Amino acid sequence: MDIGIFGLWGMNIPGVSFGGFDTAFTEVGERLADQGHDVTIYCRRERYPEDNRPKTYKNVKLVYVPTVDQKDLSFLSALTYAVFHALFKQKHDIYLFANVGSGWHCLFVKLLGKRVILNVDGLDWVRGKWGRIARTYFRSAAHAGLFACDALVTDADAMVDFYMKEFNRKLEMIAYGAYIENSEEPSLIKKYDVERDGYYLIASRLVPENHADLIIEAFNGVQTERKLIIAGDANYDSPFHKKIRNSGDQRVIFTGWINNQSEIKELHCNAYAYLHGHSVGGTNPALLKALGYSNMILALNTPFNSEVLDKGKYGILFEKDVEDLRSKIEFVEHNPAEMEKYRQLGPERIQEKYNWDDIAEQYLILMQEVLNGRSESSSGIRVIQFGIIAFILLLILLIVFL
Repeated sequence: MDIGIFGLWGMNIPGVSFGGFDTAFTEVGERLADQGHDVTIYCRRERYPEDNRPKTYKNVKLVYVPTVDQKDLSFLSALTYAVFHALFKQKHDIYLFANVGSGWHCLFVKLLGKRVILNVDGLDWVRGKWGRIARTYFRSAAHAGLFACDALVTDADAMVDFYMKEFNRKLEMIAYGAYIENSEEPSLIKKYDVERDGYYLIASRLVPENHADLIIEAFNGVQTERKLIIAGDANYDSPFHKKIRNSGDQRVIFTGWINNQSEIKELHCNAYAYLHGHSVGGTNPALLKALGYSNMILALNTPFNSEVLDKGKYGILFEKDVEDLRSKIEFVEHNPAEMEKYRQLGPERIQEKYNWDDIAEQYLILMQEVLNGRSESSSGIRVIQFGIIAFILLLILLIVFL
């Protein structure tokens, strides 16, 4: 089977790594390639140094496409180049797209008779980092994907329920994954002037829907000598980004984006607790990492976070309220025995539901079903109408970016 994977920053290789979908399809792609399938991942050229652009990595083929490096155009420009490259040079059996924003491209590819699968990720049309035009585009792309794709995938049962209620469309649930790992180089955290159990950790992009501002405000009111490390940054500067950098006391440490995955692991493994404020999207990779690293977790009470933590069995859930979170941080501060119980449970959760071998096998089964004729895409005049719009849109984008 020949599989093309679209909509990523790229594949994680030594010296260049990303998060989210990139990690997921790096893991899945490697496993499918090991089984003898032809796998191609399309990467954004500008994210890779010129001396670090291998044509293959772990049997996965890599194609580097140009990008307009601007917040609202980076994703669309890279995706458009990738799709045209694939259609005229590669001709895959399965076109696997990441992110609901790929919906129009999925429709265009489907109109040409290809087999198309879309992992919708989260609800991008409600994300605070996007403006009105971008949110409108994401919403329209969601509808295009619903009509076009042979199969739709999500990584959370709560998202399956949402799509059925909102769009009357059944999605396949294939979980995200993580590894079970322990601390190996604890000395790596010394550069941040902290020691084991001497800090709380946030690992996320600094965007409004991840609620770093709420966490900082709650932490500011807690009497503790522990610090709060915020490992992450924003892809693009924003007023929100600037605001939260000035909102914490001297105990709050902003590391910026950390590209060294060993450092991220050590920060997780040696933290006193992990604070997770993500509110939009399906299963969050950082939350699964925290479980796999035996971290104690306090997570915002959303359907997605509650699902991962099994309604509080594997971590403590807090409401979107400063006082509620502050009281739960104070509880954690004074109950180390309770902390240890949660730490021991985390790896069990990963092994039970979120391991990569099982996930790759589920993707393979779905692709084989689609290739053998399974399809839930719509047909008739409605698809043709959407396809004409998609073709015009992609043609305009191609002209602009060429």
